[in-house]
Amino acid sequence: MNWISPRIWRSASSRFTDDEPLQAADIYTSEVLRDIASQGFDAIWMRGRLSELMRSKIYPELNDPNAQQRIINLKKVIADGKQCGVKLYLFFNEPLSLSRNHDFWKSHPELAGEPHVEPDFDWDELAMCTSTDAFKKFFAESLRHLFDDLTGLGGVILITASESHTHCWSHRSRRKMNDKYLDKCLVDVACPHCRDREPSDVVVELVHAWKQQADLTTPSPKIWAWNWSWSMWYEQPQREVIDKLPEGVQLMCDFERGGSRLQDIGQIPIDEYSLGYAGPSERFLESYQTATKRNLPVSTKLQIGTTHELATVPNLPLIPNLFDKLQKIDQLKLNGMMCSWNFGNSASLNTAAFALFTQRPDLRQNKQAFLQNLAEDYLGVSDTQSIIDAWQLFCDSFSQYPFSIKMLYHSPMNYAVAYPLTLDYRDHPLGPSWIEHEPWGDRIDDCLEPFTIDQACQSFATMEILWSQGLALYTPALNDLKNKNAIEELSCAKMIGCHLSAMRNIFEFHQHRKKIIQQLELSSPCRIPADQRTKELIEQQRQVCYQALELIQHDFRFGYHQEPHAHLYDANKIKIAIE
Repeated sequence: MNWISPRIWRSASSRFTDDEPLQAADIYTSEVLRDIASQGFDAIWMRGRLSELMRSKIYPELNDPNAQQRIINLKKVIADGKQCGVKLYLFFNEPLSLSRNHDFWKSHPELAGEPHVEPDFDWDELAMCTSTDAFKKFFAESLRHLFDDLTGLGGVILITASESHTHCWSHRSRRKMNDKYLDKCLVDVACPHCRDREPSDVVVELVHAWKQQADLTTPSPKIWAWNWSWSMWYEQPQREVIDKLPEGVQLMCDFERGGSRLQDIGQIPIDEYSLGYAGPSERFLESYQTATKRNLPVSTKLQIGTTHELATVPNLPLIPNLFDKLQKIDQLKLNGMMCSWNFGNSASLNTAAFALFTQRPDLRQNKQAFLQNLAEDYLGVSDTQSIIDAWQLFCDSFSQYPFSIKMLYHSPMNYAVAYPLTLDYRDHPLGPSWIEHEPWGDRIDDCLEPFTIDQACQSFATMEILWSQGLALYTPALNDLKNKNAIEELSCAKMIGCHLSAMRNIFEFHQHRKKIIQQLELSSPCRIPADQRTKELIEQQRQVCYQALELIQHDFRFGYHQEPHAHLYDANKIKIAIE
């Protein structure tokens, strides 16, 4: 297929948080790989942990007894993928830190680098200092064996900032990010080997080690350096890192992060994946221009199924925005694209749109014709204009999302349709929105910054109205169709509408609750008295729950978040909310 390559995807059944290489032979069968190819992709990615794949003689105590089986499994995936034109890429966030209590530090205290503690995830770890000669020898040895063992590997994708704790600068910020976790990292580096080094030098040294060993391999795996969170150190487009990358390394840039959009509540920065924002971001374009001046190949990271905007539905049908993204990627002639993270990987209308774009070059410059063909081919509709108009209204709805890191990572959006409104205010923190946890928090202020409660209420009310207008077109166009695609996509759109209505209820309830607490001079936790407005909102939320319950009883995909591989809500939780 003569288009941008590689186009990287993954199976929704593969568990990023588990041991993907050990499960790879069962998950990535020949049939699954062929199905992924039929959706327009020519590569897959899965997570690698170097300590689980290496065979080190320098520090054999770090070798894993199941390493050989993992290598066998990955070699089978490489071989099976070759038969259907699907390459394997491995994602690495290395060198992974070790627990502060790990026996390794007793024998090798000289390698201990910066600590990182994060109670939300039970992390208390020490980085392995990458500036030491001992580490460099160990790292080169481990990479050499990895590439020798996995001949035919398509490439590796490297995150070198934030995420898991790795090198001494990985959780030491220089800039305020308005991120709960990264802003805790605004502390100095104490490691004597790294405190006087630039974070860019530490990062590029690691990337160079990967590139050096890859170049000694035939065929040479591609090395992708992902610009994820380099912004914690440097202003965009992070030239301090890009200008030092080794020749031939491929820069992967987030398509939306570092952008902004004007919406009803003001100019809003976009600092995460987004389907509601077409992009590309200003940061992407500046990074692209900086890299191409050095003749570095550039790929992009985006999500085509779902994002943290709402991750517990199979897909967000914002198809006009998806077309705009793919058209821009086509125009820029990028050198590859990673189309998912560890969630949002279900086959759906969105992957059908992606396949159509890859297979029909004649439609890439004609948005109307593309959307019409997709509606006809995938949904089987004759009234394509109603579908197209509905998709645009869906995009208009999500263009009003009160986009912020706190809203994405801590709001009740992913479980809003099972969220009960009660008179009892526990003042309990919300917690991470992508992790299964009980009980759910009710301190809505946790997800508001930088918005006011009034702005959030305005945004979700507008989103609800626009989405409802889209549903008013979508429903009659799809309602009488009997094909599986039409039934599932209409159900998905209805459930998204339930989420938006629930969010409007939740935020308006909190808005009213704050007024009552202030007027009555109550201290939290407390119980607020019932008045007409609280009764109205509680009843509205119950009606949304009833609608969601009917939908989930016919479609068990709803509520499932692929990152934790857990149902953040199910029929039982919705029933409890109704009670």
